[in-house]
Amino acid sequence: MAKRMKLRRNIDRSQPKAYRPLATWKKVTCGILVFACVCLGVYAFSPYTKVTALICTGNYYYTPQQIFKIAGLSVNKRTFSVPESDVEQKLAENPLIESADVSKEGQNITINVNEKMIIGYYEEDGANYLVASTGERIKVENETELRSLVHFPLMADLPKETIDALAKQVSDHPDKLTREIFEKIAEILPWQESYDKNMLKLVLQDGNTVFTSINSVFMISAYQQVLNNLQGENVCFLFDGVNGVINKVACSYMYLSPEERAENREIPKYVIDPDSYSKDDEDQQASEQGEQNAEQSTQQAPVADMNNPQPPEDLSTIADWQPSAVDGIQYSPSTGMFYSTIEGIYYTYDASTDTFYPY
Repeated sequence: MAKRMKLRRNIDRSQPKAYRPLATWKKVTCGILVFACVCLGVYAFSPYTKVTALICTGNYYYTPQQIFKIAGLSVNKRTFSVPESDVEQKLAENPLIESADVSKEGQNITINVNEKMIIGYYEEDGANYLVASTGERIKVENETELRSLVHFPLMADLPKETIDALAKQVSDHPDKLTREIFEKIAEILPWQESYDKNMLKLVLQDGNTVFTSINSVFMISAYQQVLNNLQGENVCFLFDGVNGVINKVACSYMYLSPEERAENREIPKYVIDPDSYSKDDEDQQASEQGEQNAEQSTQQAPVADMNNPQPPEDLSTIADWQPSAVDGIQYSPSTGMFYSTIEGIYYTYDASTDTFYPY
């Protein structure tokens, strides 16, 4: 028996020295892995890993809630499960979003979107198409985009070339032709004048109407300043980008043919506004005005040749000013001159082109 115990003792001492450290290392490794898994599980399901705030900036057409829905984000998401690049790519795939920048700060996720500049929409073959400032056409294919149409003016019957020209104006004047400006416009329609066959008629949300050449559209940025001193409703304006002038005109005047304008440069007030004036009143006022003008002309101005009116050297001596069809513009039959009481500028009129030129 003693021999057997001695032999077992000798066998135990004969074990390799590296055996015990190896077993210990395996135990330590397993312990570390188990601890790491526990920590990872606690972290993954901890309330401190949830998104606590979603912030959206730069949006105009879309609401923040719509942006978050497009991005597939909610406060139930875990911050570590939201790769910024994936969210940016998903937003950029939306037809109304140019680009997006997503950033994380703690448990907050901020999305800064850059939406495309939309200048209007039109209908073709039963479908609606948005027009971007780049000229890009975007087909409206979902309910979210359909609801956004309230922000844009309707482009009715505009040729493709006119739409492209308008888009170029927006690109050339981004500081003046902004989203806020286009949101004031209800409709954009084609308009023709004898001197420009490719003008635009802008029907504004406030009931007023603007007639302008495409190259003068940028002047609508000054529209609000004009409204501050405006009297009356449903007023018509004519933009002159060449001379930098916004004229308030009688709406009925704009719908006259060039021939009618040339023949009737002085339109009777009872024709423009029959509810406020009668023909008898107009005739009486014209008679009284004629007597006054005749008396003043005899005293202050030389007799003019009515068949060949010529402006005098001193324009201040003109005494036969009469109201014209354009508000704030007076007409002198003896000289063929027009005078803006608002700007203090004298104009000559070219009937062949239906154009007023500063004198």
